[in-house]
Amino acid sequence: MLRPGALEDDHVRADGGGADSRLLVDIARSVLARETTEAWQVEPGDFWCMLTPPAEIRLEQGWKLHVSATQLSAPIVLARAAEVLVRDGCMFKFARGLDQLADLISSNIDRGSGGKFITAYPADGEQFRRLAAELDRVTDGLPGPVILSDRRLRPGSLVHYRFGVFNAKPVLTNDGTYESMLVSPDGERRKDERQAWYSPPPWAESPLPEPEPTPGTPSAVMIGDRFVVREAIRHSYRGGVYRAVDQTTGAEVILKQARPHVMGLLTGTDARDTLRHEADMLDRLAPLGCTPAKVALLTYQDNMFLAQELVPGVTLRGWTSERVGMWQGAGAPLEEALDLAAQLVEIMAGVHAQGLVLRDFNPNNLMVTPKGTLRLIDLELAVPVGSLVVKAYTPGFGAPEQEAAPRLGRSPSQRSDLYGLGATLIHLITAVDPLLPADQPADRPQQDRVAEFVSLLGADMPALRRLAPLVLGLMKDDPDERWSLDQARDFLAAPPGHPGEPAPPVAPDRLITDGLDHILGTMALDSHRLWPAGDFGSKADPCNVQHGAGGVLQVLTQSARTLGGDRLRDGVAAVAGWVQQRLFDTPIVLPGLYFGRSGTAWALHEAARFLGDDEMAAQAAEMARRVPVEWPNHDICHGASGAGMLQAHLWLATGEPEWRDRFLTAADSVLHSARERADGHTVWPIPATFDSDLAGLVHYGFAHGVAGAGTFLLYASLVTGRADYRAAALRAAETLIAEADVEGGAAWWRTGEESGDARTRMRHWCSGSSGVGTFLIRLWAVTGEQRFLDLAEAAGEAVRQGAWHSGMSACHGLAGDGDYLLDLADFTGQERYRDWAAGLATAMYARNTLRDGLLVVPDESGTEITPGYNTGLGGAVAFLLRLRHGGPRWWMLDELLARTPVGAP
Repeated sequence: MLRPGALEDDHVRADGGGADSRLLVDIARSVLARETTEAWQVEPGDFWCMLTPPAEIRLEQGWKLHVSATQLSAPIVLARAAEVLVRDGCMFKFARGLDQLADLISSNIDRGSGGKFITAYPADGEQFRRLAAELDRVTDGLPGPVILSDRRLRPGSLVHYRFGVFNAKPVLTNDGTYESMLVSPDGERRKDERQAWYSPPPWAESPLPEPEPTPGTPSAVMIGDRFVVREAIRHSYRGGVYRAVDQTTGAEVILKQARPHVMGLLTGTDARDTLRHEADMLDRLAPLGCTPAKVALLTYQDNMFLAQELVPGVTLRGWTSERVGMWQGAGAPLEEALDLAAQLVEIMAGVHAQGLVLRDFNPNNLMVTPKGTLRLIDLELAVPVGSLVVKAYTPGFGAPEQEAAPRLGRSPSQRSDLYGLGATLIHLITAVDPLLPADQPADRPQQDRVAEFVSLLGADMPALRRLAPLVLGLMKDDPDERWSLDQARDFLAAPPGHPGEPAPPVAPDRLITDGLDHILGTMALDSHRLWPAGDFGSKADPCNVQHGAGGVLQVLTQSARTLGGDRLRDGVAAVAGWVQQRLFDTPIVLPGLYFGRSGTAWALHEAARFLGDDEMAAQAAEMARRVPVEWPNHDICHGASGAGMLQAHLWLATGEPEWRDRFLTAADSVLHSARERADGHTVWPIPATFDSDLAGLVHYGFAHGVAGAGTFLLYASLVTGRADYRAAALRAAETLIAEADVEGGAAWWRTGEESGDARTRMRHWCSGSSGVGTFLIRLWAVTGEQRFLDLAEAAGEAVRQGAWHSGMSACHGLAGDGDYLLDLADFTGQERYRDWAAGLATAMYARNTLRDGLLVVPDESGTEITPGYNTGLGGAVAFLLRLRHGGPRWWMLDELLARTPVGAP
């Protein structure tokens, strides 16, 4: 099963067919045994199996060959290709099993990575050309999908090629991640990015003649001499979804594409068969009037296209998203929920009357028209009851029997759809998905977890409390115990009149203690990385605050100070020692507080003070001296503001003047990086010439933008009394006031100038309400200006409203939002903000999962448990610890505020 939470078309599809994972590796070993007596190295990994000849030449980059395959053709493709590659002594790798290949050819794979079953690394152009021709010859006529990032050797060939990294060691970028880099002949570096199109570096000379470029670009794309494409709605490896115009009728249509051999399974089917099946379902359900009408099914340039009626409106998910602000955290009004719920029941009843099971009933597959009518879309998973199917479902909406089903088997019964109906009702009423991370091991009944989730969620949403019996009746674990559609109709016709009492807030104590136990129990002290960090985090500096050990060290240190105990103290010593051994292991020291080494030095210095280890404190100080305090990027996360925060922290901790001097150097750097816009407002752009993915951007939030720079300069003004620092902080506030989106007493901000839609509402620390509020509440504490307090409190209201629509993390989730609400409580003295923070803790608890009996909350993925401070469990524990035991905001310089009376000039 594919990993939930990172799926482009929202459902998990298990395509492996239960094949023996040793099959392909055994084929490769057999080829080696037959073709050579040399000692090749065979390295089966979790996903790839690498084969390296004894005399292999290790190039850092070059032209590589890729060979695609379907699940059915893969054994033959591998056997034939391996013979060619082994005889020629060329290093290569392949997807180690049919399940892994299923991932590579699924609709959910990144378009730049799809289809790459075999990768070969030729030593030079001559070997490249020889292998390309021979691989093409031996795989001719076998099926396999196109590889979008590569150039195809010829039409219909399984062999593709591109220029990329072979064995180059990843390099730490200015953004704080280790990336494989291509190096030009003049030494310039660029990321080896896998685009969904062929894009070699301009200096890389192809070993094969390149075809002549196609002159011009057509103003419109015509499909099948009938449909003119107007815009792309979604791209995927399977094919795009487009809005088009039917030249025959003039009507707008939705056009779905299916590429040959993508999703090529052991069943012998591929994406084209899936599209044909969806067309059949549209025809079968047309008499009901609740689905789009099929317009045409056609083949164009080997791709299949389904044209269907364009249903006006938005998906149910889009509809609820539009109304979250209007609902102000209270969920849908009961009458509105009852009307749409009744429509859902009748749609499902109509489909079931046709002998079909939907298998994927969820808010993405329902449209709400401008008249408030629901229509059912995306019917590719609907099948006659008892059909042979590949397991597929949407996480959070699939019934337990769907999750437990074999990869290939008979369809679930229609009663599985009832579970999806109950889950969709939750979303309809609350705009929240009932996605609960799986317990490991699975000791608790799912229906008990759903009942607890609904009880806690319903505390703020009366309509859910009133409809809870229906929701829970539909979501029973045992299919035979689920409420029928007739029972649902009866309940909706006469719902109970009183919503019932809300569940009380949840105490965070167990989440704190179990979270700390999980962190301590999962350390890998002999590893390059102390804890797993997810796909993106695994590329980051393992010692940083954002994803690495630095942030978790701070969590352990503060927890040990607050809770005491030998185990926590020993944990601090172990993690600090691990960080200390690696403190100077990078040739590039980045300045950022979260992605650079500033936060690492801060955390190590705090651990050293706690442990009474002078040598460790001296090493932390030495790292702080190596941190650059002038940097092209000004921000907190990656740049000079973050470096300056460390220097000021050390000055406050030690009183040594060198840290004050370095702090002010950073402050001057940030001050001078400001730019005044044409409208008179001040922003802090990241230079367009800076080697960074953030180059040229102007952000408003705390992590990368105006709020973070304003906070840092506010602190600088308190240290020095300099009017220019204070004036810059005030100009930052004016910009944020101008950019605020205020409605219903709540304030949001968009990410920045480049985020397009001014109504894009962000609410978190990184970019949005809680980060901007973090600055404004401190500015009010210094100036006493009511307008700063008003907007800071409006930011708190936005955070409160979003409690159930957020992830867990500190960067862009409940942990960071909760810390801000505690700031509001501390600075204003109003306990309601502490109560709101407790409400966020309840929302966190509602997503809990068990890991070996320990109650923990997931990271930003919503499904995995990683301890990183700003993205995972560490930040959640930090917020809950502060909620329970008090204390100032971490990673800030609020000691300076305590020295300044409110309103001081």
